[in-house]
Amino acid sequence: MKNKIVSFYQKLKTRLTADEMFHQTEVQANRLGSLMLLISGIILVIILIMTAFGVFLLPLESVLSPAVQAIVEITVLLIICRIVKNDAWWLKPLLLIGIIIVYARLDSMLTHKVAILMVLPVVFSSRYFSRRLTVFTAILTSVVFLFSAAWGATNGMINVNIVTMPAGTVMVATGGFLGDAIKNAGVTDRMLITNTLLFDYLPKWLMFSVTAVISCNIAERGRQMVVTQHDKDVKSARIESELNLATSIQSAMLPNIFPPFPGRSEFDVYASMDPAKAVGGDFYDFFLVDDDHLCLVMADVSGKGIPAALFMMACKIMLSDNAKVGKSPAQILTDANAAICSSNREDMFVTVWLGILEISTGRLVAANAGHEYPVLKNESGEFEIYKDKHGFVIGGMKGMKYKEYELTLKPGSKLFLYTDGVPEATDADGNMFGTDNMLNVLNKDPGASPAQTLKNVREAVDGFVKDAEQFDDLTMLCLEYRG
Repeated sequence: MKNKIVSFYQKLKTRLTADEMFHQTEVQANRLGSLMLLISGIILVIILIMTAFGVFLLPLESVLSPAVQAIVEITVLLIICRIVKNDAWWLKPLLLIGIIIVYARLDSMLTHKVAILMVLPVVFSSRYFSRRLTVFTAILTSVVFLFSAAWGATNGMINVNIVTMPAGTVMVATGGFLGDAIKNAGVTDRMLITNTLLFDYLPKWLMFSVTAVISCNIAERGRQMVVTQHDKDVKSARIESELNLATSIQSAMLPNIFPPFPGRSEFDVYASMDPAKAVGGDFYDFFLVDDDHLCLVMADVSGKGIPAALFMMACKIMLSDNAKVGKSPAQILTDANAAICSSNREDMFVTVWLGILEISTGRLVAANAGHEYPVLKNESGEFEIYKDKHGFVIGGMKGMKYKEYELTLKPGSKLFLYTDGVPEATDADGNMFGTDNMLNVLNKDPGASPAQTLKNVREAVDGFVKDAEQFDDLTMLCLEYRG
C-alpha cells in the first residue's frame, strides 16, 4: 500500500511539475493567483463592513457565514503561497481549486448577482499555458458552481424573477432572508432550485462555455509562444557561446603576450585590438622572420562579425606563410592577392600595411595595400603622418602588383600603425575623432612606451565618443626602435 501511494505521488509530481521552459511562467501565474485571492479577500471585507453599516441592503445573516469562510480560505492560501514563494510544484492545482471554491462561495452567497465569478477561474487557468489544465478547470468549475447555485437558491440572496407568484401574494421576510419569505408564500425548495438552475445557472454556463473554449485556445497559443521563445533563447545562447569561442580563438590567433621578445633589447612592440562586435575583421601581427628581421602587419578586412573574422584568419596565415619564406613585402602582398582572388566567391577584401625591419640597421622595407598611412616619430621627436604610396586592396582585383619603399629608423624612432576605427571613431553627434586628434594625443607624450602610447590613444578615443556605440574595430600597434 505504501509503495502504491509513493508511486502515485511520484506520478502526480511528474505530471504537475512544469518543464524548465515553463517554470518561470508558472511562478508568475501563481503570483497572479495570489493577487486575485488578495483582491477578492479585500472586496469581501468591504462587503461585510458596508453590509453591517447598512450601505448594502443585504441580510447580514445571509452573507456573514460564507464570507467569513471564504476569507479564512483565502488567508490560508495566501500564507501557503508566501511560505513556498509561489514556487512549489503542487501550488498550481491548489490555487485553482482554492479559487474555484472561494468564488463558488461568493456565488452561493449572492445568487443571481455575480455571473462573472464563474468565468474568472477558467480565464486565470489559461495563464498556465496548458490546454489540459484549462479543460480540467472548466469541468471542475461547472460542477462546483452547479452545486453552489443549487445551495444558493435556498440559502443565498434569491431573485424573485425566477418564480411565478399568485396575484395578491404577500411575502413577509423572516430573519431578513428573502428565501424564507418566498417559501412562506408557498414556493418549495425544489421549485427554487429547479428554476435557479434552469433560468440562472444554464445561461451563465452557456456564456461560461464560450469563455472556456476561448481560454483553451489562449492557453494553447500561449504555450506555442513560450516554446517558440524558448527555442529562440536556446539558439541565441548557442550563438553567444559560439561567438565567445570565436572571440577566444581569434584572440589566441593574435600575438597577445607582452613583452613578446623579452630577450631582445633592440626594440619594443605593443599592439591591441578591440572589435566592434564579438569578433572583428581587423588584425595585427608581428613575428621574427629570422634573428635580424622583424615582420609587422596591420590589416583591416571588409565587413564585420564572423565572416570578416574567418576571412581575417585566412589572410593572416597567408601573409605570415609568405613572409616566413623570405619574400619581400611587395612580393608577399602580390602573392597573397593572387591566392585570395583565385577563390574569393564572397568578393571580400582586406587593406594591409606590411613592413620588414632589419633589426641591426633600422632599415624598414614596407608596402601598403590600400591601408591607412603609418605614423612616424621623426628626428625632432614629433609624430607625423608618413604618406606612403598605396596599392590596391588585397582581394580586389587579379594580377595586381605592389611596390615597396624604404625607411630608416634610428634609435628612439617610433612607428604607430592603426586601422580606420581610430580616426573614424564617432561621437553621438556624428563627429569623427580624426587624424589630427590622433596626432595631438601622440605628441602629448612622445616619449611614452608603446603600451602607454596605445593606452593614451584609447583613452582619448573613449573620451571623445563617450557613450556612443563603437561601429568599427579599433586596432593599433606601436614599435619603438632602440638600435
